[in-house]
Amino acid sequence: AVLPSLHRRGVGRALLAWTEAAARAQGAAMLLVKTLAPSVVYAPYDATRAFYRGCGFVPLAVFPDLWDPENPCLLMGKSLG
Repeated sequence: AVLPSLHRRGVGRALLAWTEAAARAQGAAMLLVKTLAPSVVYAPYDATRAFYRGCGFVPLAVFPDLWDPENPCLLMGKSLG
């Protein structure tokens, strides 16, 4: 996570770029992230999902009870190919 005071400054994208490079170097084909599903309206997580979409992640599945029913999990993925 990136502190809100550092949002929109490239910190998240830099961290993600480093992570992608490290994953590729180890032979990974995909990155996966879990976040709160969009069925729960909460602005900080709307921004989180928008960030991941902007970085090339796509929604793959929702797990309604992975954490608990009030916090459904959205699994997103990005191909490193």
